[in-house]
Amino acid sequence: MRHSIYFLKCIFIALLVIVQAPAFASSYQPFMWKLQHHAATVYLVGSIHALTPDFYPLPKAYEDAFSEADRIAVELDPEKLDPNKSARLIQSKMWLPKGVTIDSYLSDSQKIQLKTFAEQNGSQYERIVHLRPWMLVEQLTQAQLKDSQYQSEFGIDMHFLKQAKQRNLPVLEIETLQQQINAIADAPFQAQLAMLTTSLEQMDDVDYMAQMTEYWRQADADGLYHFVYQDVLDTPQLKPMMESLLDHRNERMADVISIYVGQAERQPMTTFIVVGALHLSGPNSIIKELEQKGFHLQPMFNTETHKKALTK
Repeated sequence: MRHSIYFLKCIFIALLVIVQAPAFASSYQPFMWKLQHHAATVYLVGSIHALTPDFYPLPKAYEDAFSEADRIAVELDPEKLDPNKSARLIQSKMWLPKGVTIDSYLSDSQKIQLKTFAEQNGSQYERIVHLRPWMLVEQLTQAQLKDSQYQSEFGIDMHFLKQAKQRNLPVLEIETLQQQINAIADAPFQAQLAMLTTSLEQMDDVDYMAQMTEYWRQADADGLYHFVYQDVLDTPQLKPMMESLLDHRNERMADVISIYVGQAERQPMTTFIVVGALHLSGPNSIIKELEQKGFHLQPMFNTETHKKALTK
């Protein structure tokens, strides 16, 4: 699976999970930008939401920036979610209309892949074919996470959330679960179906994840975006999903971040913000949205080292 795995990890608090490359902190570039406006300081960090302990310690720049924080902001704080409300929300959007099954939209080979997945994960095929495509991809994603050594508890966002709570820092949420679920569940059916079929056909394709993580480690936001966007070029039906899960959310999140900046017009305040790395990548990234609002963002990675790494 390619970008579909990434998108769902953004939403279900587990991102980029099947990485095969070893991690060495010394080779990292911090995927981070700094915004300074009047009395406000914002550090904007691109997260990988599921990693292994081998990715730690992080580059010192992350920890130095976090040490200045008066508060932290994340997409969602899992501890603040109401399990009952969350379950009701998902239930309301997970089933196909009565009498409709997803296998009627799948090729023979895709049906075999879905049946194999059901057998390997103890699911009833007759039941899961009534699920909407986005929920099936979520289940495929969770199975990938379960079978891998990568865990959300080692993700960048969870790492700093734990530290923030140890320091009793205020924790802000940039989005709501409703917004995140709507972003994928309300996407056009054909876009959801394209994401599902792409996922089924690429279930055993894991090598690309090492390259994706390397883009993050080298702070190559453009490389990360273009690597993921290749799926849209290959399968144009995925474009509405990309727009819903990235572009539209980036615009909303940039609006929220600009509010954070405005809250520190007179009294100094530093906000440490962690979002999925793809939200800081590409032509419609949060970075670009904030620049259009008149803010200047300074990359915190070593630009010379960064350029050399990209030319290798």
